Amino acid sequence: MKNIFLPLIVFSFFLLSCESKFLDVLPKELVIAQTTADFRKLLDNADTRYTYNLSQVSGYVDVVSDDSQLDSVWFDWERDRLHAKQLYAFEPEVWLPDGAADDNVWKQNYYVNSVVSTILDGIVIAKDDPKQQKQLIAEAKVHRSYAYLTLVNIYAKHYNKTTANTDLGVPLFTNPVDLPKLNRASVAKVYQFIISELMAALPDLPDNVQMQNSHRPTKVSVYAILARAYLYMGEYEKAIEYADLSLAIKNFLYDYNTIFTGLPAVGSLKGLSRTNDEEMLLHKTTVKSARISDYAMLDSNSFNDLYSGFYRISDTEVENTDLRRVLWFEGLNSSGKFNRDRVTYTFAKNRYKLDNAIVDYIPVSTPEVYLTRAECRARLNNLKEALDDVNAIRQKRYKSGKYTAVSPADFGNDRERVLQEVLLERRRELYGRDLRLFDVKRLGLPVSHILGEEIVSASSNDQKLIWPIYYNYIVLNPEIDQNQR
Repeated sequence: MKNIFLPLIVFSFFLLSCESKFLDVLPKELVIAQTTADFRKLLDNADTRYTYNLSQVSGYVDVVSDDSQLDSVWFDWERDRLHAKQLYAFEPEVWLPDGAADDNVWKQNYYVNSVVSTILDGIVIAKDDPKQQKQLIAEAKVHRSYAYLTLVNIYAKHYNKTTANTDLGVPLFTNPVDLPKLNRASVAKVYQFIISELMAALPDLPDNVQMQNSHRPTKVSVYAILARAYLYMGEYEKAIEYADLSLAIKNFLYDYNTIFTGLPAVGSLKGLSRTNDEEMLLHKTTVKSARISDYAMLDSNSFNDLYSGFYRISDTEVENTDLRRVLWFEGLNSSGKFNRDRVTYTFAKNRYKLDNAIVDYIPVSTPEVYLTRAECRARLNNLKEALDDVNAIRQKRYKSGKYTAVSPADFGNDRERVLQEVLLERRRELYGRDLRLFDVKRLGLPVSHILGEEIVSASSNDQKLIWPIYYNYIVLNPEIDQNQR
């Protein structure tokens, strides 16, 4: 089988050199993309065996957040993860000369941008199937906009309506052939681009796809991404509008009482893949060798505060009513008690049987859409509807018969108390998705980390909650302004 090849300009900001010409001679097994079938194969590149593909987007992001409380193992993190250790400790210097040789998160997302931009430039020649051509163009735009939504939330301040026009975002460009200057666009401009790309894509996408093609963007996933983007922008009515549209197409939630065999434990989970996960709306993963279980861990106090669905039967036995405690985390024994000093999130690895994989799955999913809608409803004082969404999640996550639905009256009909309950459930359900840091930044939360015998902290809106840009990118492209820490 021949490989499809697309001539591609590679940028100096993520490689040490820049090649400004196409290959003149191709190996015999490579064929230049010319038909819609050729471009379909390029856009179906979601194989996690390869270093780069269109699904990889994130890694070590939440090591900065309160969802990471690392144990002593972090002292031994090797060179390519040294930046994660520095980020966790809120050190002033993150990218050290003896550390990682690259920033794989920045590099991967700009790889997506470069591939997509080149596909969009080249697909004009593929006129054999105009309808398919339009769909492929739409899919490409979704992948690129998702990459930019990831980048702007890692390397920039959170969107603030009053300052977004002047806050530095990330370099924004759509034509790699021009080798553009890489000055950082404003946060507002990046979000405008994201929204415009997603809206332009919608008309030419199917409502949904068969699960074996979960890596292909659809209307249901674009609506979900729009809901996320509008939530981040504080446009709550628009976020509800697109959350409603997404859930009208697909609103499935797994009943956790049915996803394991025997006793509830991570080792008892029934296996899934990206081709049959009914909650998955769009397949996305961490970048290569950035496993969520490396840094998604909590000490016992943090864990019990977050996942409070349990009660003590005796000094030696605990009843875990919230099944996420035992199905998502390793570190509890068969009696529900701690058997180590940290619990580690391993749900993605065990649910998708990714023991030998180089990535973890962090898909766009239906639970996030429910919780986006719930938060926006609470902020707009639609308290019953907000808690209806929370109850829908919890009814599927608790042991059968162990959860009692809540109502606004349980919170004194107080909007702020209901909102905090929604935000608590959002943090629980989206744990392990590399999304918590974005919430920390937009909610203006401080973060404290256990560091051996010390506690290190970053105050709300601290610059140390923003990733700095890898130093070599700035050496090669001095027009890129650095994030000061």
